[in-house]
Amino acid sequence: MPELLTVENIGHKGLNTDNKAWSLPPDFITFGVNFRIFANSIRSAGGHALWSTPPANFFPGHLIHAGATGGDYWLVIGRDAVYSFDGTTWTVVSSAAGYAGVGVDDELLWSSCMLGQIPVINNPQAHPEYWSRPVSPGNILLPLPFDQTNTWKDMLYSFKILRSHKNYLFAMNLQENTDEFPDSFRWSHPADQGGIPPTWDETDDAFLAGKASLGGDGGQILDGRSLRDAFSIYSENAIDILDFTNDEFVWRRRSLSATVGLLARNCIVEIKGAHFFLADGDIVMNDGTSIKSIAHNRIRKQLTARINIDNFHRAYAVRDDALKEVWFCIPEEDAEYANVAYIYNWRDDSWAIRTIEESINVAYAGYGSQSAPTAKWDDFTDTDSWDSQTRVWGSAILTPLDDTIVGCSPADGSLYFLDPPGTPDNDIQSRIERTDFPLVDQREVTTITRVYPHMDGEAELTVQFGSQDHAGAPIRWKPAQTFNPATDRKLDVRTTGELHCWRFDSIGKDNWAMSGFDIEFERNGKR
Repeated sequence: MPELLTVENIGHKGLNTDNKAWSLPPDFITFGVNFRIFANSIRSAGGHALWSTPPANFFPGHLIHAGATGGDYWLVIGRDAVYSFDGTTWTVVSSAAGYAGVGVDDELLWSSCMLGQIPVINNPQAHPEYWSRPVSPGNILLPLPFDQTNTWKDMLYSFKILRSHKNYLFAMNLQENTDEFPDSFRWSHPADQGGIPPTWDETDDAFLAGKASLGGDGGQILDGRSLRDAFSIYSENAIDILDFTNDEFVWRRRSLSATVGLLARNCIVEIKGAHFFLADGDIVMNDGTSIKSIAHNRIRKQLTARINIDNFHRAYAVRDDALKEVWFCIPEEDAEYANVAYIYNWRDDSWAIRTIEESINVAYAGYGSQSAPTAKWDDFTDTDSWDSQTRVWGSAILTPLDDTIVGCSPADGSLYFLDPPGTPDNDIQSRIERTDFPLVDQREVTTITRVYPHMDGEAELTVQFGSQDHAGAPIRWKPAQTFNPATDRKLDVRTTGELHCWRFDSIGKDNWAMSGFDIEFERNGKR
């Protein structure tokens, strides 16, 4: 007599490659690529779309969204030029001094931050600059003053990392004349509203600017970010917290960790008053008082095994506010730039993986507005469905829900949507898979006869089921079948074993979503 097992919330927790498959509940999958968890479903998600190509001979390595009340712009920063881009027009906003010292691959060394509504950028092979208000393509970048009479260039000072906190700017990993101070940092006097700091001169007692060294054996400073009212400095092997004192000392330093450090700059995001960052072989959360792994017993083993140890310094992290995701983008195997994104959904506490095609050579990505009228129905193909979209349909007025992840490529200079709202330029190539799945328990042999997927979408996909004789045993996959959620309701399958496996693969560029399935099966006794 056939029985029916309903599997709900399938894959709700996303990917788990650390633990043994047979020990996992149904809401995990054991392999997956190019998917996301959304609205209690697994959805195919992947591909990229070309947004725009700038004038020739431009090699961008960094970008920052610089939205403004008078317009909406991206600042795209390259080897020998800086452009503003409003979704249609590319405009050179390079400083008058230019970037003669920035050589091949040095475009990857840029860092940036927003001081209020003012974008500030820095390259250790050049000097810090800012885009003055009102942010407009009519304004070129200006040198950042060191004090009231000198710029950083005049002082022959430079640094590797630039960040903002409150009305302060922080310069970290310093070089002054020919001397290097990799564990030292400066902070500016606070800027007035809408302005830039008047000085960084720590010797002028009329201001609050200062300079300090971390010391110890934490290694060189790699980055720093605001952490609520404090500023967190990340070194190679340590984390230090600067608490704001609001007195003449300005900051009080305390050590948070002398063992955990940062993998590379641009690998930190802030979520609800905590930092999530790439560490050495882990992905970690720092709430200001404690540190814990969010990848352990989930995806940490795969991350550690596959990262490219020669190009790990080109990893970066980007936060997608609309979809509550953090993309930890790393180069795997022999990739030159990040080609895989480990995606953490902080609302659902789930993991997914996306590929970033090596053919487009994305060196860095940022999050912000599409800087253009939002997508209309006419922009989508006949195979796109309403349910497949995770964002809102809109008018020409941009909202935070229109924001997306944009990557820049030094190879061709182009900007790409890494999470396109419509049909991507390339095939999605989604796969989700679960192995070692017991229908009853690991003693009962069962035969699956039919499967009724709980799916929607217009996309055809291929589905395979298989079985195993015991935990970890080889899989006997049955032939793949084509399934169309719009027209099909079941799959006829006949596969026998103590444990069972399933696999769903995308075909082409179209989307589908699955929340679970009903499995019709027969019991064959215990072994």
